[in-house]
Amino acid sequence: MILKFNLLKYKTRYLQNVFSVWITIFVIVCPVFTKAYVSIDVGKAYIRESQMAIQPLVLSGPSSQPALEAGATIFTIIKDNLSSSSYFKLIEQEAFLEKPGEKKLEPYPEDPDGFIWKNWQLLKADYLVLSRYSFEENTIHLHLYLYHVPLKRKVFQKKYIADQKLVEKLSHKICNDIIAALTKKPGIFLTKIVAVRTMTGSKKELFIMNWNGKNKKQISYHNSTVLSPSWSNDGRYIAYTSFLYRKSKKRRNASLLLYDRSTKTRQIISKKEGAHLGSDFLPGGKHILLSLFLGRGYMDIAKMSLKDGSIKAITFGPNRSINVEPVAHPKGKNILFSSDRGGKIMIYSMDMNGKNIRPVTWHGSYNSTPDYSPDGKEVVFSGFSNGRFDIFIMSPDGSNLRRLTSFQKPNGKWANNESPSFAPDGRHIVFTSNRTGQNQLYIMNLLNFRTTRITTDIHNYKSPKWSPLLK
Repeated sequence: MILKFNLLKYKTRYLQNVFSVWITIFVIVCPVFTKAYVSIDVGKAYIRESQMAIQPLVLSGPSSQPALEAGATIFTIIKDNLSSSSYFKLIEQEAFLEKPGEKKLEPYPEDPDGFIWKNWQLLKADYLVLSRYSFEENTIHLHLYLYHVPLKRKVFQKKYIADQKLVEKLSHKICNDIIAALTKKPGIFLTKIVAVRTMTGSKKELFIMNWNGKNKKQISYHNSTVLSPSWSNDGRYIAYTSFLYRKSKKRRNASLLLYDRSTKTRQIISKKEGAHLGSDFLPGGKHILLSLFLGRGYMDIAKMSLKDGSIKAITFGPNRSINVEPVAHPKGKNILFSSDRGGKIMIYSMDMNGKNIRPVTWHGSYNSTPDYSPDGKEVVFSGFSNGRFDIFIMSPDGSNLRRLTSFQKPNGKWANNESPSFAPDGRHIVFTSNRTGQNQLYIMNLLNFRTTRITTDIHNYKSPKWSPLLK
């Protein structure tokens, strides 16, 4: 028997999309750091892109096709990553006054054959990346130097050893180290994004991809509908909802599942009657927040133990109101959630035990999908205003509200931008937008508001979630 949830008068877009759903490296790193004398100021609302020169890798020792291919791959990924970070503007290699391998990696006169500072200062380079590597028994040994050219300072040097098969991860690791050395915060180049993607018909499955949308992999195969993915704090697990068929009831039920990335297995952690929607892991990883029907005809937020599956309600209506999309403060200070308890769907805050509920948004006619920044100091959400959905950012108490997106389609109509999720560096968000027709994934750098499309296919994407930092 196919069931359909009827939420009476609440026929908003969110209710239609969510509730009216048919219940149908090996990398060994040997660091040799020197004190970083300079850094990029990321505390400003807008930063200037620093001029960076990256020399192609210099191969030491025997040359071979695998060695040359590995060096070229590392060089390409480093350039692509750093240029897309919005921190750097790369200087064209044709302008370099020193050819790769012509000079040593240490500056003159410290090394009589070293590079000349003036050759890079004339290019107005802020930073210089030099590296050499060797290829021995399918293992890469790479030594990298990062310099600040105006002050003639070595920011850091580091030696990396990695198996040939892990060239891509090694490249991302190098970029993370460069970002961390200059901004004092981790890079995002080894993070992942999980999102719901449309399949044939009305079916939806879960896909995981690199931070830039590459290497997409399907991780759910339920031949049904999946919703509301979320990451565990350590990045090992992904919780999500799927409408699984229950033979005993002869119908589908929105069950909560847990996917283990390390073993590529999944298990049902709750198949309690009614829909399980909008989960979020609590700090510590022992409990998970979710929204579900608790037998009173409306949706409430509850806390479930991942150890024994016990469920404890946190909200109790009122007046048949819905309470959904819970997200916990990174340090467990409070919980944000969406609710129509005031008539319109707005974002509310409550203590961890469900007490002291108060609204934090009042603008527009509909606000939902809140997400905390990793430090808990900002919140992004999607709001309906002026006939469209856009992404907004605010302080956790609702103050300092700013609109982040505003984009028109080629036909002149406004695009919808929805479902934002913070990156673990707190400086980027991922969200969906239909500005090209289909709902595709975009990332935005919050320091200069540069927006980049990361999916370019015929599918529609929903509910993207950015992973924590992954080992």
